[in-house]
Amino acid sequence: MQPFAERGHEKESHPGQPWWILGIMKRLIVPLLLLSQGWLCADSKPFQGKVHKIPGKVEAEHYDEGPPGVAYQDTDEANQGADYREATQVDIEKRSDASNGHGIGWTRKGEWLHYTVEVEKGGTYTLEMPVASQKKGGRFVLQVEGQPICKPIQVPDTGGWTQLQKIQCKGVRLKKGQQVIRVVMLEQGPSGSIGDIDYFHFIPATSESRSPVPF
Repeated sequence: MQPFAERGHEKESHPGQPWWILGIMKRLIVPLLLLSQGWLCADSKPFQGKVHKIPGKVEAEHYDEGPPGVAYQDTDEANQGADYREATQVDIEKRSDASNGHGIGWTRKGEWLHYTVEVEKGGTYTLEMPVASQKKGGRFVLQVEGQPICKPIQVPDTGGWTQLQKIQCKGVRLKKGQQVIRVVMLEQGPSGSIGDIDYFHFIPATSESRSPVPF
């Protein structure tokens, strides 16, 4: 059998250091950097250490803290919007009509966000969301442990990016306890985006709002 180096797999090395040691060192660089920032574990952390309570409202821009691939996934590296949580890649926009003065926008297929929540009472909820889109938007879905908790949500043409409209998803079932909700962007619409989202409001089914229009 030919020596390993003679089969076209010779590795670079520094004087006095076998190539396999250098390979191990290179593999450790990223985990060590993540460890130094506290992100070695696979779990994201609640925004500002505060778990969202359900029933209640979850601001879209208050997604979990953590690096890309752990707390969120975005298709570009820059925060395209407002000067808010600018250290992350998620596109946040400043808007006066939003409940907290901000929302998420520039949403694209393949992006997702994590929200750590505490469901105080398991059961059925109505999910209410103010959204905006110029032309028909795309679709997104909410998941827990990889399983959808509602059917895919279609963002309608609300009359423009500055026109928020509340839509609903009924029959959302949640178990009691702490869990992570993942909001997954499925596909873009004619608008070129999924849509802008202000917040996610989880309302017990027995006390749901009457004003929004079901999608």
